[in-house]
Amino acid sequence: MSLDLEKLQSYREGNRLEFKKAKGGLPRSFWETYSAFANTDGGLIVLGADEGADGSLVPLGISNVEAILKDLWNGLNNPERASANVLMDSDVSVQECEGLRLLLVHVPRASRYLRPVFVNNNPKTGTFRRNGEGDYHVTNDAYLSLVRDSMTDSIDTALLDEGFSLEDLNGDTIRAYRSIFKETRPGHPWIELPDVAFLVRIGAARRSGKDHEIHPTRAGLLMFGDAWRIVNEFPNYFLDCRQEIDGNRWNNRVVSNSGDWSGNVFDFWFKAYPMLSEGLPVPFRLAPGMQRIDDTPQHRAVREVLTNALVHADYFGRTGVVLVRKPDRIIASNPGTLRIALDEVEAGGVSDPRNETLLSMFSLLNIGERAGSGYDTLREGTYSAGKPDPLLEELWEPDRVRLTLELETSGLTDFRLPGMGGETSPLVTEIKPPRGDQVGDPVTKTSDQVNSNTDLVTDPVGSNTDLVTDPVGSNTDLVTDPVGSQVSHSTSNPVQELIAVLGNREMSISELMHELGLKHRPSFRERYLDPALEMGLIERTIPGKPTSSKQRYRRVKR
Repeated sequence: MSLDLEKLQSYREGNRLEFKKAKGGLPRSFWETYSAFANTDGGLIVLGADEGADGSLVPLGISNVEAILKDLWNGLNNPERASANVLMDSDVSVQECEGLRLLLVHVPRASRYLRPVFVNNNPKTGTFRRNGEGDYHVTNDAYLSLVRDSMTDSIDTALLDEGFSLEDLNGDTIRAYRSIFKETRPGHPWIELPDVAFLVRIGAARRSGKDHEIHPTRAGLLMFGDAWRIVNEFPNYFLDCRQEIDGNRWNNRVVSNSGDWSGNVFDFWFKAYPMLSEGLPVPFRLAPGMQRIDDTPQHRAVREVLTNALVHADYFGRTGVVLVRKPDRIIASNPGTLRIALDEVEAGGVSDPRNETLLSMFSLLNIGERAGSGYDTLREGTYSAGKPDPLLEELWEPDRVRLTLELETSGLTDFRLPGMGGETSPLVTEIKPPRGDQVGDPVTKTSDQVNSNTDLVTDPVGSNTDLVTDPVGSNTDLVTDPVGSQVSHSTSNPVQELIAVLGNREMSISELMHELGLKHRPSFRERYLDPALEMGLIERTIPGKPTSSKQRYRRVKR
């Protein structure tokens, strides 16, 4: 098999390509790079080659391929050499370049359940990661983060039955949560339960097998506790939302450790959302029930950014949850790494929240998208505003995930509300200007004021009453069927429909689905995109990186 140099080039992004001469057999440094790629974002090791001065491949060849292959597989299956074998047979291949034989080893990103992948039977000194400079030993903080993420159970389910009691939870926050729960889910059997039973039902508390008393869980402490108590369990706990609108260091800011409000995750959400969504254009439309629709794809995307940062945060990590609202974007970062690969996040359909119970508590209030659909919600928000896809980045040392969502605040017109019939729905042509009273002064309010304000209970994000009965917009015309409710087209062949929509343009998946009136990404891939690619009718604009967030598609010129 001849070496595909174009495919080789695609691994250069992110320093995911390593050349090793392998003159005397399988080099010891192979195992360090194997650990580094498995613990980071995967990569390709080329044995029998060197790197030229310009970074190009210089083939040297391997004379003893069979012996190296034997050493490779023996080492992978020997726990004294490598803690886990993440390779399949198809990940290893012998290829030729300029008449010389090379051995290519593709190392995928390891599942979080297998990380940290370490070598030489020593997790502390044998765990490596990859950065722009090459392979490096992880810090102790990074090692502990990998260990935490390898656990099967969600970390926020742990019971705090030593040193914590239900008295450590903020009563005003619990009442605010229950009030919204009642409005969101009228008639639910949990509404009439006493507080303790209610907290047990939602996963905020549980009975201890030690003293047989009810104690808060980690999720309950994060959601309902006071910050000064939360830091006893999570020493680095810190929530920060700030507006940087006019170039100043910050114009408005709310932090969890200010001492003048509870500082917990629930109250933070309702303080941060108005700050992040301020100035977004709001359409003036009436739903069939004559209620005003004050919700847009951008608003839903902003809520998803905020919720995502809070439920995916590693609260034991060194950095806090930080959300910065700039005039044209939101930059959100949370401690921890991605628990699934970036391309899986962008493809959708897979979800692995770090704090499952927190996500469940938000979901009971209809805050947060269904599992695996959050990134699509972000895409819909940026597409409706004519902005690029959201940028998701994984950063190391300290470990954190950063999401950048670009916003349009100058006025959105001529976009169609989802679930309103696609191309047949009326255009939104009139924009209601943002209200000036959406953002108050959350930093200077006292804890009593925060928890007694009726807007926290009856209107958690401002005066939009549609966000009371369903904090993410319960208007039935805004609810879409992820599989059904597709727009029908005159042509019966999905591939023909795709080609007709594409024309002579280059378009992203989100743009294609929008013009086709489709909502369900897996069905679009299966029925439209993949067949068109297999038939050679369309091509990727970035063929070497199929899952790139900047990927677009165009017709193949004949």
